[in-house]
Amino acid sequence: MNKIVLFTYVFLLTGCGVKYPETANLNLRVPSQSAAVYANSTVFVHGQDARENPEVIVYKVKKEPVVKVPNLNAPLIVITERLTGGLREQGMQFESNSPVRIELKLNQLLATITKPKRLYSVEAVSRITLKAINGKKSLTKKYNHQDDLKSVFRPKIAEIENMLNNQLSDIVTQILSDMQLQELIIKK
Repeated sequence: MNKIVLFTYVFLLTGCGVKYPETANLNLRVPSQSAAVYANSTVFVHGQDARENPEVIVYKVKKEPVVKVPNLNAPLIVITERLTGGLREQGMQFESNSPVRIELKLNQLLATITKPKRLYSVEAVSRITLKAINGKKSLTKKYNHQDDLKSVFRPKIAEIENMLNNQLSDIVTQILSDMQLQELIIKK
């Protein structure tokens, strides 16, 4: 009888551990774009992931091991696909030998979850640098977004993904509507 009680007690204790997600799934949403922006324009878009670590979510809750969660797909690919999709809707064509180049540099993309006292705290940061080159002219822009969330309960993965998705969607939308970038691309 004592063995059954001991086994049940051990089973209950090990079954009560906190479960963390294995991967995140970022899915940016960019509004439909006007097809009248670019006519007969070509561009080459490429990017660089300059982050220190590949994770997009890190749990640093005291008295628990640090848990690092990568994204299901490489974040730079997700961002670049949404940007090129929006440019394509605006009438842009893509060629690898185009004189117009857009370079995206993903500097930071991370949501850090901590619990310093009684509340969980989420800090989500997205930093992207865009450099556009057309012949001798160039343009560099930095996009920085940061959001904080406090909660009594441990935030769900969907909430954290939503924070990062909103930041990245906003950045891509800003790039697509940037008048200086449009002028640089269109000028021959």
